[in-house]
Amino acid sequence: MIENLTRLSKQSTQDKSLVHVACKQKHGPSMKVGTQVILKSSTYPNKRHVAHATILGCKSKQLVGGVELGRQFIEVQVDQPIDECELLVRERENCRTVGDAFTSGLTIAWPSACIERFSG
Repeated sequence: MIENLTRLSKQSTQDKSLVHVACKQKHGPSMKVGTQVILKSSTYPNKRHVAHATILGCKSKQLVGGVELGRQFIEVQVDQPIDECELLVRERENCRTVGDAFTSGLTIAWPSACIERFSG
């Protein structure tokens, strides 16, 4: 029972959005480190573009802001915000929005289901 509570507690810190797909399953080899992407809003409906970014990692054990990425998040660097007021799914020190992450230069964890490859 303690194991189940620990597992659920760990999941609750990693699963902030309703629908996610693991990095390897969703993106495969085309979404690797260095890939230019568009971050979409993590709130429903999540079709709105909120930033241009670059993928820095998607290893589940990798720490971003002291929290493991998990299988449903990707570490990105915001290159250009589109909606600076979009709230981060996982806040970081002194960063609550996409604009804060861009200004500070900190990397962020973003749900892999809310990332699409930049084609332009």
